[in-house]
Formats: sequence, C-alpha cells, structure tokens
Amino acid sequence: MKNILHITLLLASLLIGACTQPIANAEIEQEATSPRIKDIDRKADKMRRRVLNSKSKVKPTGTIYYVAADGDDQNDGLSPRTPIRTLEKMNSLDLQPSDGVMFRRGDVWRGRIYTKAGVTYSAYGRGEKPRIYGSPYDAAKVGEWVETTTPNVYMFSEELPDDVGTLVFNSGEQVARKITQRIHPDGSTTNLLTGEPFNSGLDLDTDLDFFLDYQESKRLYLCSVEGNPKERFSSIELLTHGTVVQTTDNVHVDNLCVMYGGSHGIGGSTTEGLTVTNCVIGWIGGSILSPAPKTGGRPSRYGNGVEIYGGCGKFVVDNCYIYQIYDAGITNQNQESISDASRSMHNVSFTNNLIEHCEMSIEYYLGAQYKPTEGYMRNVLYEGNIMRFAGMGWGSQRGSSWGAHLKSWWMHYNQAYNFVIRNNIFDRSRANLINVVADKAEWLPTMESNTYVHYLDAEGGRIGQPWDDYPFNAEFPTAVEKALGEKDIQITYISK
Repeated sequence: MKNILHITLLLASLLIGACTQPIANAEIEQEATSPRIKDIDRKADKMRRRVLNSKSKVKPTGTIYYVAADGDDQNDGLSPRTPIRTLEKMNSLDLQPSDGVMFRRGDVWRGRIYTKAGVTYSAYGRGEKPRIYGSPYDAAKVGEWVETTTPNVYMFSEELPDDVGTLVFNSGEQVARKITQRIHPDGSTTNLLTGEPFNSGLDLDTDLDFFLDYQESKRLYLCSVEGNPKERFSSIELLTHGTVVQTTDNVHVDNLCVMYGGSHGIGGSTTEGLTVTNCVIGWIGGSILSPAPKTGGRPSRYGNGVEIYGGCGKFVVDNCYIYQIYDAGITNQNQESISDASRSMHNVSFTNNLIEHCEMSIEYYLGAQYKPTEGYMRNVLYEGNIMRFAGMGWGSQRGSSWGAHLKSWWMHYNQAYNFVIRNNIFDRSRANLINVVADKAEWLPTMESNTYVHYLDAEGGRIGQPWDDYPFNAEFPTAVEKALGEKDIQITYISK
C-alpha cells in the first residue's frame, strides 16, 4: 500500500497498512500518561505563547491614528503623544483605505469597533495586547445585585436592553448558565433545559443559572447560593448581544484581544478581503439570534469567534488563539439557496491557529441542500492548526452537542474545488472528531498528514459521499483515507 498509516496506540506504536489488525488486541494508553497528549500539550503551550507575545509588524501606508485609554478625544490622534481616547471617537474618524488605527498595549476599551474599508487595526507600545470588550462594564463593580423574594436569586440593578449570552466570573474561573424558555401553543412556558414550568427569573433554583427578559422587563436575574454576586466574585463580565469587531472589505485586524461579546468576536456578512492575525479571541457568543415564536417554539442562540457569513474573497486567519466560543472558533458559511455566484467563497486560509473549547473548531458550509445554487468554494486551505476539546467548553450548556473540530453539516451542497486540509491536530471532542461531507464526492476536501486523538470507540466522524458515521476504532483510518484521500495519518486511541 502506497501510504503507510502511522497508528499510535497509547503504550504501543504500530505501523500497519490498512489498519485491519483488531485493536482489541493492542494496549491502549491511559489519558493521563499519554505521550502523544503530552506532546500536544507542549505544542499548544508553545503556540499560545507565540500568539500572546507576537509583535505588531503591520505598516499602514496611509494616515495612522493612535488610541489610548488615557487619551483625549480633543486630540488629533496622529501620534502616540496625542492619542484619542474612546471607541466612539475612533469609529467616527474619516478613515481612508490604507489608513491604520493603533491601540495602546495594556489598555482596555468597552464597546464595538465598526471597521472602515481598507483600514488596518493593530497595536502599539509594549505589554499585553489591547483588549476590546463587548461587555459594557464589570457587573461586580458597576450596579448592585438586589435580593428578591426568592431565596438565593438576585436581580441586577442596571437595565439591559440587549440580550446576554452568559456571565463570566473572575476572568473565566466560572461561567453562568443561560436559562431560556420554550413557549407552548397554550401560552405556557417551560425551562428549555429541564422541561419544568418556568415563568420568570424568580423561578431560578440552580447556582449560577441566570435569566434575562431583554424584551420587556430588561432585568437580569442570577441564582447565587453563596451570597451576593458582588461580594462573591471580583469580576463579572456580561456577554452582551452584538459583534465586537464588525468588519467590511479589505480590513486587517492584528494583535488585538477581543472578548466578552454575545454574538461574534470578529466578522460580518459578504466581504471581499478580511485578514485576522496574531489575535486572542475568547468568551464569545450565546445571545439569542431569534426569539421563540409567540405561537410556540424555542429561541435560537449563536456566536462565532471569527466569521464571514456570505460570499468572501481572501479570508485569512493566521496565528490566533481562539477559545471558549459558543459555536465555532472560525467559520466561512452561507446557507442561502439563491443562485448567486457572489455568495461564493474563494482564497480562504485558516492557518497556525490554536482553537480550544469551542463547540466547533472550524465550521464551514455552503448552499442549502436540495435547492439550486451557483455558489462554490475555491482555493481553501486549513493548515497547521491545533484544535482541542471541541464541544467541551461553555457552549456545551446547550444540552445536545454539535461538537466537532471540522463541521460541514450534512444538509448543504458544499461545492468546493482545491480544498485542502493538512498538518492539523484534531484532539478530542464531545461528539464527532470531524464532520466532512458534500453533495458530490468530487466536492469533498482532500486531507493529508493530519493527527487524530480521540477516545476509543467514540464518534470518529460523519464523512464522505455518500456519508456515513464512523466510530473511532481500527476502521477509522481506512474510512478517512477512502473518503478524503488522507495520507500519512497519525492516530492516537485513548481509553475512556
């Protein structure tokens, strides 16, 4: 057989041709002592440090504006000595293509960036990356948590006109669980997660569950069995609805830390040119995309780290650390069924990123199945990424898991040409390790030299055309080679 399959068994390494040897007869290494996992730990730590310590090397050729937390909006912003202060002022600048906006390292801003076409957004100075928070304030320091008539349930004093995806406590030590309602045809409402009757925030009864009626009362309720949240936690960040960095054509976002947004971290709709480099993106998503119909049903929630929804050309995400995202770490997607070639995606490159604890590491799809479309994907490359613990982050609160490191779904055409996935690490998932399908076999991506680490007999993936579901066992390497042309595969099986 031309391609040797390198199968790493925990405590044993076997070189076999078609992976036909029964795995039951091989030793299976324990998770805590796995040499392969320890090696991935080291690689991930190295990649994380590389992103965190990356320098700002971008050099816009136009006018450069500087922003600092102690600046003054009356300044011209044209030098580090005369920076402007607020995002509102920065967003109002008459920026032209080739201009740049530089945020001072070590500073924090709260709000949104509305990018201008052709502009670069990056960092200057020394220290940690500039932090852009979607959270309007730290709710441990602003506002009060008022006791209610229900024991352990507190109401936040500040009005919140937008939905909140979750609450993050003490910079990620703990996270709240969002309770939403299912509306029934008779008008009654139940807790979507438990099925129990649920009418308002006063019905909360589990520690760190919260409820927000953003359409009417606009008040947030939180159950805290260990006392007043303001005394219990040193920081409480609110993932309020909205994209933190809203993009447009030919934008470059570099060396920013983008966090605590209830919708997307960085992204927009159909875009010609988006480059995201050296960024940290974390704790994103979970807010409501569409509320439950009054006639009955459930709300839908969303939120991706870096997203283009629609057509795109030159979409690059490189050397970023992306973690704790409600849906996908990175995604190029469009499910419109109209015949419109402008919805196509070309020159897409996701490379050298560390993606951890997202429901899906990379999600891609194009075209609703069974409806005509002229859209296609061309020249797509996913390479050198380390993807870990899909479906094991806070997004798992949704209940059933969509977890996968690659998620293409099975209801889309996914028409693609020159689509290559190589030299990536797929390390454990709550559900599928990968989900790679298309409506025709020739539209499937090709895969090469990828590493797969998962629990023995767990869900290996839904792959191929016609697609099938494959457990992560001795047959999995043959399946990915046959369906996706995988070459030089490396596989590690872990005992449960």
